Amino acid sequence: MRAVLVLGSSLPRVGEGLRGWSVSSAGPLVRPSSLASPCPSRRDAWLLARGWRLPRSGAVARGISYHEEVLGVFRAAVRGPGALAEAVSSVRTHAGVWAVGVAAAWLGSGGVPPIAVEPRLPPAAGFTSSRPDLVIGSSPAEVAYTNGSREYLERKRVELAAYALIIEALTKSPVSRGYLIRVGDDTVTVEEVPVDEGLRVEALRAREEIAAIMSSDEPPPMPGNCPRNCPLREVCEGVR
Repeated sequence: MRAVLVLGSSLPRVGEGLRGWSVSSAGPLVRPSSLASPCPSRRDAWLLARGWRLPRSGAVARGISYHEEVLGVFRAAVRGPGALAEAVSSVRTHAGVWAVGVAAAWLGSGGVPPIAVEPRLPPAAGFTSSRPDLVIGSSPAEVAYTNGSREYLERKRVELAAYALIIEALTKSPVSRGYLIRVGDDTVTVEEVPVDEGLRVEALRAREEIAAIMSSDEPPPMPGNCPRNCPLREVCEGVR
């Protein structure tokens, strides 16, 4: 297994109008996770909001297994060294091994790990109640199975910006960075993501686009360039 840390640039300067406490929205509330939608027409976001579920197979299943193992280890670490020791026996992947190393380092320093695992955040900044994977200090973090897709990582960075806006709206304190824990099939890369004005603008633009779509009782049309790796492709084709 190879673990890599990718540091971001210096802390971004962000205008007051793009801070979460300054953001408002008159449209329907939007799930932050829908900003990571791979569909050009956002049809998948519409379907998921109405109860459809991602199939737990293929790349989705691998991503879920990595995701659950990493969060399970961190959840145990929050409970203390004994719980972490018990969790080690259930680790099966390189991502879990990485998480154990990080958690052990936190506990070895003598302090409580500075994380909240899947904390429930109330609606804010035009977004629904949500649960980011982690909040480290005041910075959101997401676990993402990369599966070789740069576009997916770009969308996950926008999702991180949405969580930063939510946390700012709730705490009235600035959030300047997030973390993307990129899990490959034999690597773990932690990327520090500066939540700059560009990401914030894109998050708010996507929020407004999706809010307009959610207002309709009819799903958006299937795009002509439907991504072949979209996990909802087969489901989507059956919905008219």
